[in-house]
Amino acid sequence: MNIRKADLKDAKLLSEVRKLQLIDEGIDPSCNIDEELAAFFKKWLQSEDFIQLIAEENGKLLSTAAVVYYDLPPSFTNKIGVRGYVTNVYTAPEHRRKGLSKKLLTLLIEDAKSRGIKKLWLGASKLGRPLYEKLGFIKQESYMELTLED
Repeated sequence: MNIRKADLKDAKLLSEVRKLQLIDEGIDPSCNIDEELAAFFKKWLQSEDFIQLIAEENGKLLSTAAVVYYDLPPSFTNKIGVRGYVTNVYTAPEHRRKGLSKKLLTLLIEDAKSRGIKKLWLGASKLGRPLYEKLGFIKQESYMELTLED
């Protein structure tokens, strides 16, 4: 298995995986979002503020996870203001429960720590919630949050 950072050549694949992820979460594919996904990945895969990891084997995607870093005003609990939003966490059904998402998320958490990020958050699906809890994310009213220690 190989783990690598996604780049522009992965945009189409990531768009397809994103749609599978949304459908797995129970969201009805009621409209075509291909153009919007293409624009998103074209923009963000070129940015240092977006890290999308891919676990693959023999050229086939097994699992993926990403974090988007964005600026907020500094606060007493987040001096630099930057937060990370974890997104696009997906593992192909035949590769689930093998620790792939945990491995990718652990790498993303380490990247966030190396940047001095103090807060990561995400919107958890029912399927993903147990994993996020194991990693230390705490359920808030409408999202889950992880406070990173130095």
